Amino acid sequence: MRKITKPTIKVNQVLIDCIDNMELLDLKTELTNSASIFADEEKEFEIKKQNNCLHELIKHKVISSTINNKVLKKLYSDRMVSKNNKGRTYYDSIYLSAPNGKCPYCSQRIVRTLDHYLPKSKFPLLSITPINLVPSCSDCNKDKLVDIPLRGEEETLHPYYDDVETESWLKMKIISYKPFEIEFYTFPPLDWDNMLRNRIEFHFKSYRINELYCVHAKEEFENIRFTITDLYQKLGSLELKNHLIDSFKSREHVNKNSWQTAFYNTISQDISFINGAFQ
Repeated sequence: MRKITKPTIKVNQVLIDCIDNMELLDLKTELTNSASIFADEEKEFEIKKQNNCLHELIKHKVISSTINNKVLKKLYSDRMVSKNNKGRTYYDSIYLSAPNGKCPYCSQRIVRTLDHYLPKSKFPLLSITPINLVPSCSDCNKDKLVDIPLRGEEETLHPYYDDVETESWLKMKIISYKPFEIEFYTFPPLDWDNMLRNRIEFHFKSYRINELYCVHAKEEFENIRFTITDLYQKLGSLELKNHLIDSFKSREHVNKNSWQTAFYNTISQDISFINGAFQ
């Protein structure tokens, strides 16, 4: 998971521009007068998130019979996403905030949309709140196994609040050499608190990271098989090990917890592998 700078724009500013050209004047006036309610919900999200208590937020809150669930959700789908409205500026700004255009949840696939960290179907008042909107790939946006957290340990990592990039926690193990079968898993530092350790494991499972990373790592193995076989047969296991360690260090410098880093770290330290078990 990659850290992203939290948006500085507030929901009130987004609301004003989203309804700027709204033709239903009575609804526009009521929404304008309700700006403080949106702001209060934004503050509540911020406080709860910092304490891993988002599961305590009340679901299905609306403002009135007029500004109901349907209207609140359409503020996003019809007015923030639409390129015909001023609110689109904020959508684009958040969309482009992901480093190198990659999804911060999986650190692998390309950003295609914005994900509501808490779904707008259950938290419509947060439908256009910037800190609830995260640039995401389509798969992470649609396939997350858990919709809403029921306790703190079920809060997946939030790219605006959780920074887990400074220490290594992603590992890989070799299950068999022929065929080459592997598994990725989390192993956070022992000095991390239990809440974060549980949340990072929950994030890993919720977004099916092992499945994704295994596909890419197996492809990488096939891509380097000829090179490492040739290196081993001509120069031996020590030169192969040094080559794989260099590959590991190069990738670790970019991202301590990429699948590439975990992949090269594991095969460079596996005695059977560097002694030719992969052939």
